[in-house]
Amino acid sequence: MKSITRMTCVAAAAMAVALAFAGCSTDAPKSSKEDEEPEESAIEESEEEPSVTAGSSAAPAMVTLEYNIVPAGSSEGTDDRGYYVFETPEDDLPYKLVIAAGEFSTGGYDIEITDVMYDGTELTVTVKETSPADTDMVTEAFTYPCCAVELGILPDEITVVSESGQEFECLDVSLDGGEIEDGWLCVLEDGAGEIMRKTYVYENADGTYKYINVESTTTSWGASTWNDVVKGSGTADTRDDVVAAAEDFGSCGFVLLPNDYQTVYTIEEFTAAKAF
Repeated sequence: MKSITRMTCVAAAAMAVALAFAGCSTDAPKSSKEDEEPEESAIEESEEEPSVTAGSSAAPAMVTLEYNIVPAGSSEGTDDRGYYVFETPEDDLPYKLVIAAGEFSTGGYDIEITDVMYDGTELTVTVKETSPADTDMVTEAFTYPCCAVELGILPDEITVVSESGQEFECLDVSLDGGEIEDGWLCVLEDGAGEIMRKTYVYENADGTYKYINVESTTTSWGASTWNDVVKGSGTADTRDDVVAAAEDFGSCGFVLLPNDYQTVYTIEEFTAAKAF
């Protein structure tokens, strides 16, 4: 400790001499904690960006969206280009977002999800679309490529955009469980070939109506098996309002009754409440 003290005194004396030659006061510089600039802490408080793991998308506000990219069946495609959302029976991922590329006259077309981002309010899904090359061998049949993602919550806003910057239109959001309920009064249908559009009509106790729009797709021409996908639902005060909704959906062609698919009724018979 004595050697350290002597070294300190020598250093102070040398500094005093230097200051004297410079015309400055020979007083030794004061050193105190009050005069020192406060040192910045090595640990700064900051909001860390939340990590995003596979199957989830997190925003800076720590709002997390659980999701799962899943294959979409051919029956979930549609001839319209856009996306639709419906509820599923799953408890952890109760919503499904299906993105459809539209109708194509041959195979070889595809669409896949490449990015899922969620900022706590808006969900942005980016998709990649591919087309067959001129030299590719493709099937000579109408195809309806689509992709899907299951969601843990239903975001306030949804944006679907291709990698080229084209935004997809919202076709429908159905929150009725994604299935056809029993007890329907009749069904309005129209379509041809591999796709039929149907509007199932239910009569409420107060005389109003509920309807569920369904798109039915068969795997090939003439096949007896059809896959039904709910595309929307709503309520109507009158039968004319039901017809207007069916016209918008494309199912306003003819009418069938439950357990009787042989007798075909007209739309006029439905609005006049004849036979049902």
